[in-house]
Amino acid sequence: MITLLQRWYSSPTLQLTAAMLAVLYCLTCAAVAAEDHATDVNIAVPPALCGPGSRPETGLQGQVPLQDRLNGRSRQGYACNLELVGQYQGEGSATISAVGGHCAYMATSYAGRALKKSPGVQVIDVSDPSKPSLVRALATRAFEYGTWESLKVNDAGTMLAGAGVGGGLGVGKLDLYDITDCANPKLLNSSAQGDSLPVNNIAHEGEWSPDGRTYWTSGLAAGALTAIDVNNPTKPRTIYFGGSTIFVNHGMSFNADGTRLYMASIFPAGIVILDVSDIQNRKASAPRVRQIAKVTWKDGSTTQRAVPATIKGRPYLIAIDELGAEKSGGGIRFIDISDERNPIIVSHIRLAIQLKENFETTKQDSAGNGIFKYDAHYCALDRQVEPTALACGYFQSGIRVFDIRDPFKPKEIAYFNPPAQTGKNALLPGSDHAGSPVFGSILGNRITDPALLQVQASKSKLPDLTADWCSSAPQFVNGQLWTTCNDNGFMVLKFTNGIYPLTR
Repeated sequence: MITLLQRWYSSPTLQLTAAMLAVLYCLTCAAVAAEDHATDVNIAVPPALCGPGSRPETGLQGQVPLQDRLNGRSRQGYACNLELVGQYQGEGSATISAVGGHCAYMATSYAGRALKKSPGVQVIDVSDPSKPSLVRALATRAFEYGTWESLKVNDAGTMLAGAGVGGGLGVGKLDLYDITDCANPKLLNSSAQGDSLPVNNIAHEGEWSPDGRTYWTSGLAAGALTAIDVNNPTKPRTIYFGGSTIFVNHGMSFNADGTRLYMASIFPAGIVILDVSDIQNRKASAPRVRQIAKVTWKDGSTTQRAVPATIKGRPYLIAIDELGAEKSGGGIRFIDISDERNPIIVSHIRLAIQLKENFETTKQDSAGNGIFKYDAHYCALDRQVEPTALACGYFQSGIRVFDIRDPFKPKEIAYFNPPAQTGKNALLPGSDHAGSPVFGSILGNRITDPALLQVQASKSKLPDLTADWCSSAPQFVNGQLWTTCNDNGFMVLKFTNGIYPLTR
């Protein structure tokens, strides 16, 4: 994502975005400093205890050691209390995919558009979890262009939306589908030509309000924020288009009634609590977004999003950092928002490989595998009220599941890091990882893995794919996890050794 910013600075899209945002008014600003009461900032979360049938990690918690990359061990993957039930790899997956009913919607990469045999969003029927199958591809205006982090299903499971984000920042594209029959989506906002109607918005990320009446997009430039009314889904219309130069937006989530928007801030890292009552309640004229509080920190960067949860009767935000800072990996923190004007950070989740003392090891392991190292990205709960488990997708560290019944003492219970697809870049034009830029290389080391030797011989300038990027949120479905990783595509995972479900 950082690399793409360098391209946007000189792109026509960014110039258009800047011109549009120049006329916008700022949010009402009333920032409140964060309180960090946590004592586990640089302490690893207790690791999972792996039962029979597991293929445990060979190094630190969350690590794919350099030696495993060089000798091919990483191509076997690592598993602890989770196992693969079924898979549809296709041509790989983009950053975020979605789930609705018995179907999965696998986005594919903008960068690989010219090479893909099946463009757009892939509709996967998971009626038989052991045999997920491709039904069709949705290649309308936004979906074909690439949806980045905007592809979302509403809470009712009846509509699928995604903005046309392309290489990271898109303007004016939105596809809205009826997925009542999940394997046969119907385009709702169709034009006379059969493609989707344009809708004013600036997008990098998107999310639904809980009642499904509003689809929101956020853009990286100047805090762009758009609210789109979908009460008439055949003619979605923009009802709020605003922004702020005070923070750079990323992902978002909402409280139960949709009047509070929890916005992740990229620079500085943190979470902003916004009052969006005017939009949610459809104030007729001059709706405003008001800032209630802002929580920032320095031991992480590029905050991705916050997951709201009510645990033991108290409201929390579970905030995820996409990148690390101060030699720590991008981790997860629990924020008590009982007093929304005075949020309090109460605990953190960091894997052992993400600790400061392992910073150099992290660099050595991940050189040549793209910009992201062992960082968290998206998480999902087994339920929002009194959840017991949090499942998270990590770059290079796979799928990790945590027991969060005590938010002050989270602990890991399972993980699944899928087999590395070393050197298979040409087969994966749909993967955001396979075609991404690289920084550094491990190819100067002694290599014994035949697949990596072929990468070395080819003098490839692409990522070596010695560990996957599992950037999408694993979804709890009927006691299983449904998820996508960039190189391995869509997967169904099941818990083993009685580790889940958890009881209160």
